[in-house]
Amino acid sequence: MVNSGFGENILHWHSAHPEIPLHFFWDKRGRSEVCRVDDTLSFHQLDDVKFLRYMAGCKAYATTAGFESVCEAMYLGKPLLMVPAHIEQDCNAYDAFRSGAGVISEEFDLERLLDFSEHFHPNMAFRYWVRSCDWRILRCIEREEKEEPFSGFPLPAVLSFRRLKCSRSSHWLPMPLRWQRLLQLRLSEFYPRYFFSCYIRFKS
Repeated sequence: MVNSGFGENILHWHSAHPEIPLHFFWDKRGRSEVCRVDDTLSFHQLDDVKFLRYMAGCKAYATTAGFESVCEAMYLGKPLLMVPAHIEQDCNAYDAFRSGAGVISEEFDLERLLDFSEHFHPNMAFRYWVRSCDWRILRCIEREEKEEPFSGFPLPAVLSFRRLKCSRSSHWLPMPLRWQRLLQLRLSEFYPRYFFSCYIRFKS
């Protein structure tokens, strides 16, 4: 996934390595849904479902290090080349690099990514940690219920999940405001040293 301004960098690298198939997603206005340069290079307009489908099938992933796509690549076990464009992306790239998920570069040097991918081993513990998020939230609620029961609000109702998804969607939890604030404060203790987190929105 690249900002439209990096398109020229990709074209330059592709001209020297036309044999390597590349699919990039960008946000360039005025372009068609798929801009097919030749048989091995295509630029796609942003589309979450399509993007994840391509990521799941790719050998390696190059990105400007947006938070969600880095998390998704780590979950899917894809090696990363990160070319951050601003401070928030710098932080994402640094944390992912420290966890062994990828390498950082100042340009889209895809040869470096391919070299890294040959020796890359996915961090399966990260995937297991992500899958445990619902259990961790429930454990937090149950522990607080034992320590300080919330009178007039039965625990089964608190634990009634209406929807549970990660990253690009929201976790909906029917609970009172006190519980919402409690979770926002207490969930941080479960975060590992590297950066992944779940965004949580609450439905009153």
